[in-house]
Amino acid sequence: MNIPSPTKNAKASSIVGYFTLIGFIIAFFMNLEEKHPFANFHLRQSLGLQTIFYASGALVGLSHSQWAGYGFYICFFVLWTFAVITAVQNKIEPIPLVGRLFQKIFSFLK
Repeated sequence: MNIPSPTKNAKASSIVGYFTLIGFIIAFFMNLEEKHPFANFHLRQSLGLQTIFYASGALVGLSHSQWAGYGFYICFFVLWTFAVITAVQNKIEPIPLVGRLFQKIFSFLK
């Protein structure tokens, strides 16, 4: 992808977007004027991660297995850490396994 290097605002909104749903909303409005492709990429990744977190968290909660909960949180934390590190390093790299799917599903975020 040929995307120009991110501005300070684009980088800030990319990083803020990964911190809870409120962070995503704040980042969305931060990027509303500029609409930088770097920030849009990371906002789609963030929204996808949070959707997966809440949906699978509800399913894991129904399992009544403490180990399933631990595995869920460890898996999510690894994916979240990967995503935040790529945003900090100014990289556009999809999250393993699901990142490309997030880009397709949430393509309306432009």
